[in-house]
Amino acid sequence: MTIERDSLHFRILERLCEMPKPVRGISGAMLERHFGAGPAVEELAADGLIVMRGWANGPGAVWIPTASGEALYQKLADGHREPPPFQPVRTPSGSAPRRRRPPDQR
Repeated sequence: MTIERDSLHFRILERLCEMPKPVRGISGAMLERHFGAGPAVEELAADGLIVMRGWANGPGAVWIPTASGEALYQKLADGHREPPPFQPVRTPSGSAPRRRRPPDQR
């Protein structure tokens, strides 16, 4: 399977990999609700890019990225860095509009 940067597969990996490691994971129901991603999740799992992790106690499980899934995400994310949509403009120190002080601070 080929994963492109703007694909549903990439967006799922992005969501999973951007989470902090201690709380990383999304349930299948939430992935389905957010992305409508049933078949895409199964394809990612079949390729070994994500796995299901169960809880230590209690029912339920969450999908988490594998090491190869994280590596693929980093490769795709770093390879296509887009420039920011705007470039901040630096003004000379004396050209900015001056603020007036309130009357009690003059």
